[in-house]
Amino acid sequence: MNTPLPKFNIEKDSEELKVYMFTVQGGPVQVEYPEDFKAVLAYNDADALAMVRKDYPMGVFINVRKRATVPIKTIVDAVNLQPTVAQDIKIIAPPEVVPQEKTVREFVYGMMMVADKYITNKRDQASLRRIVGKIKYEK
Repeated sequence: MNTPLPKFNIEKDSEELKVYMFTVQGGPVQVEYPEDFKAVLAYNDADALAMVRKDYPMGVFINVRKRATVPIKTIVDAVNLQPTVAQDIKIIAPPEVVPQEKTVREFVYGMMMVADKYITNKRDQASLRRIVGKIKYEK
């Protein structure tokens, strides 16, 4: 496959699409912080840096180091994607999952768990247990 498919948009305004890989570190360069690894698709360095910067709050100092740049054409050639006709592609939708309705028993158990784990006031816990305990359900 010598010529890429035009729909891949590999070239734009005489710039080639590349995968840019960065490591991003918060704080001053002299201090060691955990690093993030970011890989973005962009046509030039400025666009790639702008995409990385969007993931972090404004006004926060970050140290970004470019680690690699790989042209997409190299990846496409290595993968050897063959042109396909749109009719050959079959899109299989996942089966629609209908959410199952909660039973009264599951609701009661959930409320008991809420009373145990998330309510700190003992009187409120006892009140909630007493109220939920009045709900009738099959055992």
